[in-house]
Amino acid sequence: MVAETSPEIAQAVGVIMELSEDEETRLLAESRAKYRRDEYSRRKLVRQEGLQEGLQKGREEGGQEKLLIVVTNMLRLKMAPELIAESTGLSLEEVQALAGKLQP
Repeated sequence: MVAETSPEIAQAVGVIMELSEDEETRLLAESRAKYRRDEYSRRKLVRQEGLQEGLQKGREEGGQEKLLIVVTNMLRLKMAPELIAESTGLSLEEVQALAGKLQP
């Protein structure tokens, strides 16, 4: 055993054994350890949720940006705004607003 090879480790093991005998001290130590584990897990979960939320938002924004590029190209090809709206899922008003921005 490692405690037998080092007097410092043997002393530390002795202190731990002594503290473990006091139930109140042991319960407090277990409670602190549980709190640390729970807090670590909570923070890890929050980080993961934040990452997922950020990725989803990025996908949505990227998809919306691509859609606007497609609509702009369709308008430049002189496609009917009604057809563009029906094809892309945008409202006719949204397509017309984009068309107005393209007008010089």
